[in-house]
Parts: sequence; structure tokens; C-alpha cells
Amino acid sequence: MDITAALILGVVQGVSEWLPVSSKTQIMFVSQYLLGASPEFAYSLGLFLESASVLAALIYFWRVYLKIIRGLLGDVEGRRWLTYVLITTLITGALGIPLYYVARRWLLVGASAGWLMAALGAAVILNAVLLQRAKTSAAGLKTFNDMKIKDMALVGIAQALAVLPGVSRSGITTTTLLLLGLKPDEAFKASFVLVPVAGLGATVLSYLSEGGAVATSTALAAFAVGIVVSLVTINALLKFARSKHVVLVNFVIGALAVAGGLLRVLAG
Repeated sequence: MDITAALILGVVQGVSEWLPVSSKTQIMFVSQYLLGASPEFAYSLGLFLESASVLAALIYFWRVYLKIIRGLLGDVEGRRWLTYVLITTLITGALGIPLYYVARRWLLVGASAGWLMAALGAAVILNAVLLQRAKTSAAGLKTFNDMKIKDMALVGIAQALAVLPGVSRSGITTTTLLLLGLKPDEAFKASFVLVPVAGLGATVLSYLSEGGAVATSTALAAFAVGIVVSLVTINALLKFARSKHVVLVNFVIGALAVAGGLLRVLAG
């Protein structure tokens, strides 16, 4: 993999990780086209490059992770974030690890996963229509503090499904959170905060599966580019989500999820 390919892969990872478009799928497409990589290796490379998203999230949301640490010492808000991360992580691990090996062996499951992503996107678009008809404003929607344990569990299940090729982790968790009634900016934040745990797990799995073959010097260059592009993308998305256009945010996220899902379906 030359430096040009590394730059392209880094940009693809840094943008697609945070949109309702599967970054794993995009990395698979690009790496197979640029590198002639096998589908199995391309899939593992996509998971490995999620480490760039991990570091970007840790940098951007460092205040939230500090609260989580304080939650261990009794901080109320921090304890709520800690509970959220623990519940989603346990459920994601229990379901996601077996799904990873199934997906890696039978990659065709990605086409069916694409339909799942498209269906969730359609549900978010419908939610946008209902919000418009009800004239609901952002102030009337839920915040993170309104989440129940069952809501957190649903997010964990959704995140586990993101191990399948064709399903965007950020997309499926953000759409789930929007359907649970959270404000767009709260939904984005609650989704993005989970990236370090899920992304680190994906990176370890890919490293173990390929015996370290994915951790090349050019892959590390793609990693560095991915961090910078990720920080820019996160900031832009949160600014958009904080706008007063709640219906528009729901519609755009839903449309992107539908497009990403159909792209995977058409790719077979």
C-alpha cells in the first residue's frame, strides 16, 4: 500500500465513520480497488482503521470520559455515563464477537445487513415526517439524562449489529437514539462517545485475525490522516445537529442511512 492509497483510506475512514454509511464497507471497496486485497483482509483492514476513530473520539470528548472516571468516585452525571457505557459494551461484546466471526466467514451477510440499515433509515425519515406534522421542537425532545436502562440496552444491541459489513456503527446507534426520542445533538454525542470501546474491540479482533499483517507503516499513515479528518467531521456534524432544524437533521440522517444500506445491497 503506497502513501497515496494510505491518504485516501484515511480520508474515507475519517468521514464515513461518523456518517450513517458503513466505514468498514467503504474501506473494503477502496482497499480492494487500490490494493487488490482479498475481501477478508479488506474487512479486517476496515476494522483496524477504526483505531483512528477511537483516538479522535477520546480527544474530542475528553470531558465526557473525565466525567466517566469521576463517576467511579460518585459523580452523579458521570455515573450515568458510566452505566451507559458499561451496559452497551457488555451487550455489544456478547453479541458482536460471535457476529464478527460469522460475518468474516460469510461476508455475503452484508447484503442483508444493507437492507437493515436502509429500513432503519426509512424509520428515521418517517420520524422526521411525524415531528414535522406534530410541530415538535428540539426543546421538546429527550436528553441523555432521560434514557432508561432498556434504552441503553437497545443501543448496545444496535451497536453489536454494526460488526456486519454494510451496517454503520454510528449510523445504527444514532438512528436508534433518534427513534428513542433524543435531541439530534444528544443522539450524536451518545453515539460518538461509544466509539473508543467498540472501535478498540474491532481493532484488536482484526489484528488477531490477520496476525498483525494489517498494522503496516502505510496503514499507520492512514490512521494518522483518519484522526485529523475525524476531528473535523465530528465538529461539523455536531454543529449541524445543534441547529434548530430537528426535522431536517432527522431527514438527512435517515436519507444517508437508506443510501448507505442500498449501496451495500447493490454491491452484493
